[in-house]
Amino acid sequence: MVEYSRAERLWLWGLAVFGLVGVNGVFVWCLLYRPEAIRESMANPVSAAFAIEALVLVGFLAWLFRKWGVSRLGWGWFVLLSLLGSMAFAIPVVLLFPRRER
Repeated sequence: MVEYSRAERLWLWGLAVFGLVGVNGVFVWCLLYRPEAIRESMANPVSAAFAIEALVLVGFLAWLFRKWGVSRLGWGWFVLLSLLGSMAFAIPVVLLFPRRER
């Protein structure tokens, strides 16, 4: 089990807040106020490739985190947190809930 220092935990929470409010905030703002920008970005093959890559990485990281046993949260929680927030939100949150020793 990995133990994080107080400073490391603070940085992980800071990254999680940045991922939820900053990265996801821009996405939600565009979704509400500039929906044409979302449509245009998905019509762009480079942008679509990055979106597909992100979805593939979410699945891969969910599998990897489960295999490594780094968190008491299941793989489904990681996928849900990634889709609701961002990977910059989900990764720190999952790491902040380490697997308990048996």
